[in-house]
Amino acid sequence: MNEKSLNVFIDFGSSKIRLGVYNKETKKNVFIFERDCISNFGLKNFDIKTSNEVIRDLIKTAEKNVDKHIKNVNLMIDTPDMFSIDISIKKISDSNKYSKNDISSLLNEAKSLIQKNYFDKKIIHIIVKKFIFDEEEFFKIPDKEINYASLIIELKFICFSESIWKNLQDSFNKNYLKIDNIYCSSYLRSNNYNSLFSDFSKKVILDIGYAKSAITVFQDSRILYFNILPVGGRHITNDISILLKINQDDAEKIKKSLNQSEITFENKIDNNNQLKDSDLSKKVIFARVDEIIKLNLADEYFNTFFQNKDNCVLIFIGNGSKILNKNSIYLEEKFDFFNEISFFEENTNLICESGFNFLQSENSQEVSFQTKKRKNKGFFEKFFHFFN
Repeated sequence: MNEKSLNVFIDFGSSKIRLGVYNKETKKNVFIFERDCISNFGLKNFDIKTSNEVIRDLIKTAEKNVDKHIKNVNLMIDTPDMFSIDISIKKISDSNKYSKNDISSLLNEAKSLIQKNYFDKKIIHIIVKKFIFDEEEFFKIPDKEINYASLIIELKFICFSESIWKNLQDSFNKNYLKIDNIYCSSYLRSNNYNSLFSDFSKKVILDIGYAKSAITVFQDSRILYFNILPVGGRHITNDISILLKINQDDAEKIKKSLNQSEITFENKIDNNNQLKDSDLSKKVIFARVDEIIKLNLADEYFNTFFQNKDNCVLIFIGNGSKILNKNSIYLEEKFDFFNEISFFEENTNLICESGFNFLQSENSQEVSFQTKKRKNKGFFEKFFHFFN
């Protein structure tokens, strides 16, 4: 087994760094490990000095275990400033005949448009929501002849700060590592777990992390919505600390203790003015979770989308959501469209495997723009291909 036969994934979280090494041929993991480490990915106070040392140690440990030198990695990360942009781009046909070059030119135009208007951002995912030839919708590139007057492509871009990207590159270069691919961790993990809930047609996956929360909405296997908010488990701890006038460590202990027994989180008015600390903590946690859901789902689009209440599930993932495991949570009446609320417990293997599965899969929604390498390739291949 040589170094080229390996895929190395680093999930760079705000409170943990996870590393997974996979054999491309056997598609099996050969090494999995994680370390606790606090990192700050904020634009104003970006700080990963301690993380550099942890990553160096993780790589050295992995190299000893696989007996190979590791130079290339795939990076999975979420940053508080990460966001998605939805656009539609249209082409009026002169020839009335569909060709893949029509799609390639539109995708290239859309990418250029985003880069021009968000010049200080890096595009890390380009997702096709649908193709519309006149009034006929397709969710992947059509493989039949189509005569059309207009073509519309609906796209979703996931972006984050170009300056953070450069800082990450510099940091990994210091450890003699090259980042082959960078991915949004929440998007990849949600995409991977989505298939595990195939009994539901509508799935809302809420990832509560240390410093952020991400929400992804799927219709069957298709992603419809994605957003990241800079609110996570750390903010819940801060709220408990301020409310109870205790230090951060004690607030974190109270938060974690609520996971040890079965309790209920709900927006319930209590006439008892002498609430226990645990009761106040429960209210703080509910308020934050409720805030995240309201900020994402309280709009007209979702009211229409969830009108049919059948077959819809809300899935909590992420370290920050562990507080909800074994416990019941009741949302406001206007969010009663969920048939089921579920907690999905992750581990290092599942998280890193999400990256490996994404890289290996044939994702019909994902677009990959590639560097021009050989002149004998056509326009379509040079600029992008669909994993389809």
